[in-house]
Amino acid sequence: MSTLIRYANLDDSAALGRILSESSQAGFKDIIPDHILNDIFSVERRTERFISELSEGSPKTIIAFNENEPAGLISFGKPRDDNSEKSCIEIWRVYLLSKFWGSGISKELIEWGINEILKEGLTTIELWVLEENIRARNFYDKIGFQYDNTFRITNMGGKEVKELRYIIAHE
Repeated sequence: MSTLIRYANLDDSAALGRILSESSQAGFKDIIPDHILNDIFSVERRTERFISELSEGSPKTIIAFNENEPAGLISFGKPRDDNSEKSCIEIWRVYLLSKFWGSGISKELIEWGINEILKEGLTTIELWVLEENIRARNFYDKIGFQYDNTFRITNMGGKEVKELRYIIAHE
């Protein structure tokens, strides 16, 4: 298995949109209502979002390929929460197509992303994860992120979901 990881560009927008849409629909089934997954997380809407973000240059997005097939992504940028410290950066998203779950690509991808963040001199990294997304929470725990007892409640199409903030600090 050969994995290539690099910064995404506009030409990757459709692949990124597909990765985010398909992995959201697999990972958030029974957590986020289907009508939200089918609308907000549609391939078309996610592709448009990546076109916008990549054109603006924020957040930065990294794409992973397995044997030349788009497999996963990670995006990071300025924290979207005003309560974050100035030396902090937020991982906005980590998504991997479900057929690659358990392959080790997510670990490679997030480690690559963390190394890029550390090159920028930022030492505190935060991310938000749905409380019910046990698979993701276990993954973040394994790589050293810790829940810091901060949470927020978001209404997703009539269902309230709890997001937990995870932090990792590097010296």
